[in-house]
Amino acid sequence: MLKINALSKRFDKIRALDDVSLSVPAGTITAFLGPNGAGKTTAIRIMSGLMEPDAGDVEICGHSISLDPFSAKSKLGYLPDQPMIYDYFTGIDYLNFTMDIFRTPKSERAGRVEHLIDAFDMRPSMNEITGGYSLGQKRKLSLIAALCHKPKLLLLDEPTLGFDPKAIRELGRIMKEFAAAGGSILFSTHILEMAEKLCDFSVIISKGKIIATGAIAELRQKSGRDGSLEDIFLELTS
Repeated sequence: MLKINALSKRFDKIRALDDVSLSVPAGTITAFLGPNGAGKTTAIRIMSGLMEPDAGDVEICGHSISLDPFSAKSKLGYLPDQPMIYDYFTGIDYLNFTMDIFRTPKSERAGRVEHLIDAFDMRPSMNEITGGYSLGQKRKLSLIAALCHKPKLLLLDEPTLGFDPKAIRELGRIMKEFAAAGGSILFSTHILEMAEKLCDFSVIISKGKIIATGAIAELRQKSGRDGSLEDIFLELTS
């Protein structure tokens, strides 16, 4: 579903990504973990097509995001670490704008978003201007927008940022349902307890390099620790 092939990226003298390769199979959730500055957001931005790598490529459902961006992005739902919302839209206008871009038939729109609006308690805010939204409201709206065209792959950069406990629980439920229906998810987070509960696989990156991948049992073997994902992460990145 998602294949990353030898991505590299420099910013002046800083090597943000160094020959990064990974894959996310269909029907699975992969946690993308690393310390601050490890390269997670840079990698996710390249995966989403917002940034070009210096080398390497990204394939989404077999489509290269550099050679066939329209086909690749049509399969992608992306939640950035910072909301990218036009502040002069109402919430419902923004969702309709997003569905216009993806050519979602008007007859299908309500069925795709109404349950998500209610799940994230966004109903009272949908006719308000998004410029007045809190960070949490903007990120909830961004997540609904990422899901509204029925993507095959979700890229979620720190998806719990700004979320209250109820929204975090709903997010976990939605992620599990998405994967159970055959979708793929790659998400970054610093909440390792949540990652351990949700993910099928973990990818750990440090200083721009992948240092460990696999299910938690494989990571325990690699780290030599029979502990939690947090214990393993701290051992491998120390």
